[in-house]
Amino acid sequence: MTYVFVYGTLKRDFWNHGYLAGCDYIGTGRLVDKYPLLVDPQSAIPFLLNRKGSGHQVEGEIYLVPDETLADLDRLEGYPGWYNRTELPILITADPEMSKPYTMTCLVYILDDSPKVQGRESKFYKNYDHSHRARRSLG
Repeated sequence: MTYVFVYGTLKRDFWNHGYLAGCDYIGTGRLVDKYPLLVDPQSAIPFLLNRKGSGHQVEGEIYLVPDETLADLDRLEGYPGWYNRTELPILITADPEMSKPYTMTCLVYILDDSPKVQGRESKFYKNYDHSHRARRSLG
């Protein structure tokens, strides 16, 4: 079992959330450190760029994921090859059993700073939400 922090289409109410069906929802949180979250304007797909100290403390959700589901997530995210997985500290901001915020380490899918993302760095986001999908529909 592995704790995974999701910040995009794997979150509740998004089209890839079904991959996390049956996983334990831990709560919401945000990255302890700042990282740039970008959204591709044509596909509305978000990606987190491995450039610590730039961007925002990105918000997302934490799940406890069994090994079989982690393998499915790896295939979805193109790991290894497209995304990498890295362990990052996450500040848990909402947990049903929480008495105060705490920090835990989670796996996060992240893109290395590479030519794959050049030219896509127009705006960094703190949170991926449904307005990104709406912009895609309008475009």
